[in-house]
Amino acid sequence: MKPLWEEFNQLGTEMIVTKAGRRMFPTFQVKILGMDTLADYALLMDFIPLDDKRYRYAFHSSAWLVAGKADPATPGRVHFHPDSPAKGAQWMRQIVSFDKLKLTNNLLDDNGHIILNSMHRYQPRFHVVFVDPRKDSERYAQENFKSFIFTETQFTAVTAYQNHRITQLKIASNPFAKGFRESDPDSWPVAPRPLLSIPARRSSSLSPCLLAGSMEQEKDPNKASASTSRTSVQLHHQLLPSPEALLAPATYRPLAYQGLYPGASSHLGIPRARPAPYPLPNVRTNGDQGGLTLPAGLGLLSPTAVHLGPGQDSQ
Repeated sequence: MKPLWEEFNQLGTEMIVTKAGRRMFPTFQVKILGMDTLADYALLMDFIPLDDKRYRYAFHSSAWLVAGKADPATPGRVHFHPDSPAKGAQWMRQIVSFDKLKLTNNLLDDNGHIILNSMHRYQPRFHVVFVDPRKDSERYAQENFKSFIFTETQFTAVTAYQNHRITQLKIASNPFAKGFRESDPDSWPVAPRPLLSIPARRSSSLSPCLLAGSMEQEKDPNKASASTSRTSVQLHHQLLPSPEALLAPATYRPLAYQGLYPGASSHLGIPRARPAPYPLPNVRTNGDQGGLTLPAGLGLLSPTAVHLGPGQDSQ
């Protein structure tokens, strides 16, 4: 990933550090040559400060400026590759990736993550350690390892990206950041919905006549073709109210409380004409038949069933 590292380095690479730990992107990857195929090696990384300064980002000039002296050094830690130790043949077989390495700013971290100070600059270092099988390997400890530094991998530790160009480049190049990418509306597979749409009804909600018509069409398509237009029109009228009901303004007449119950008190505080238990006005007793004649305007009974007497049924 050397070309990608160089592209970030030209802008000033930034790496997020969090309390829980955050993985690096670009990921540190190496290709190793020249090992003894039968010998065992351990691979590890550490991070050293580039200087003794603390930085801040100036947004008006899009540049990093020195903000003061560096904070106290964090506890020094190393990160062993999870496959260590392994034979040289295994290390040289493929690219070695440190994708499990995480950066944190938690000084009390107990997960083994690399502890860094935010707003400080660091240089990653890569170490290859030969696992010496000799009993007196301590005597050769200074000879059994080799360190590598790639200057394009230096970065500034931050808790949030400062340079918007770094943010854009990370979103564009990180496969795990596809959720932050803007999608092109022209590439959307689904066409935009119309402003007004008619929901389709299930076949079970249709009337029996429509179901019978569809069954006849399945039995005899030629016979049913003549009634296809009529069936679609009937279905259309069943699904939609009349155009007059959709377009006409509201013509509902406000119904007053006194219209239903004459003599009831109004909102102005006028008392009833007659207190209970006396009968309400407009209710006339029919002494001959023993029934009640109710006004037809109550809206409770039809005009043909207003007068009810003993032994009479409503029409």
